[in-house]
Amino acid sequence: MSFYSLVRPLVFKLDPEKAHNLALSFLKFLPKTARLFCSKKEYKSLKTSVLGLSFDNPIGLSAGFDKNAEAILSLQNFGFGFIECGTTTPKAQIGNELPRIFRLEKDKAIINCLGFNNLGAEVFAENITKSLPNLTTNLGINIGKNKETTNALDDYLPLLKKFYLDANYITINISSPNTKNLRDLQNEDNLDEFLEKIMLCKKELIAQHNKKDTPIFLKIAPDLSEKEQENIAKAVLKNQFDGVIISNTTIDRNLGLQSKNITQAGGLSGKPLFEKSNQVLKNFYQLTNGKVVLIGVGGISNASDAYEKIKLGASLVQIYSGFIYEGFGLVEKIKKDLDLLLKKDGFDNISQAIGINNKIT
Repeated sequence: MSFYSLVRPLVFKLDPEKAHNLALSFLKFLPKTARLFCSKKEYKSLKTSVLGLSFDNPIGLSAGFDKNAEAILSLQNFGFGFIECGTTTPKAQIGNELPRIFRLEKDKAIINCLGFNNLGAEVFAENITKSLPNLTTNLGINIGKNKETTNALDDYLPLLKKFYLDANYITINISSPNTKNLRDLQNEDNLDEFLEKIMLCKKELIAQHNKKDTPIFLKIAPDLSEKEQENIAKAVLKNQFDGVIISNTTIDRNLGLQSKNITQAGGLSGKPLFEKSNQVLKNFYQLTNGKVVLIGVGGISNASDAYEKIKLGASLVQIYSGFIYEGFGLVEKIKKDLDLLLKKDGFDNISQAIGINNKIT
């Protein structure tokens, strides 16, 4: 029995947002916390290279856990191959009204309607600057727009410029269901021009910063129709986006949910999202002919889940809700078991398994 399994019942008696904030404070002020939960180990089979970046393993922490980049140095000690912080917005904002996080314990899921609550880009940047000298894992920075901003590019372009040098990659988040009209940016009429201006800005930054090429990812929703997925894939290919993160949380509640909080508004993450996000992942690998790097997110709670997303076409994967339900030792367990799964299938390296169950037709 793990240490986390002993303390989780106590943690789950707390309000979810209070528990989350308490965990972040614990990690922030006690950076050696990881030693209580896991023994960090590296596996040669899991080392991989994606878009010129070297990863010790393909398991990352999804955005949302550390919105203000306060606990990166502690979090990297849990064995992650990369950590994505944010979403950060130009100005601080309090987000939506409380309560806004709900556990669905029977479903191993979470509903949140946070609304990009964060301390703003200046505080975020200060925290990044403090952490960078001791940061040993890849850092992703997830950026979004403020609630009251009408023209989204007025927020995304300055943030892209602000964090271009510090980030190993930047994620453009246009898929949270908790900011009004944000998902409209995924529509065909808006997306092409939006992506074009993002990538034009990137080209200018490459020239400005001695050809430093920071990968840019687009994070999309799992609730897109097949036609919408096709349109986004075309826009991503046309504008030469580096990658797509699949997926954000879902507003779908027709997922066989059993918990009492299923009527709460917001985005649902966790185990029920697994198949839905996998279908979008499978589609995108086909629609982009395997030419765009994909990061698989949604419902991963063990190595088999992570491996399935990789075999469907993900080069990397991320966890969040599983980290909360299964405990801080989850990353090391996934790494250990993933290494065994690769050996069982006769692979020397994780890169050999990408897309093997999703051949391009």
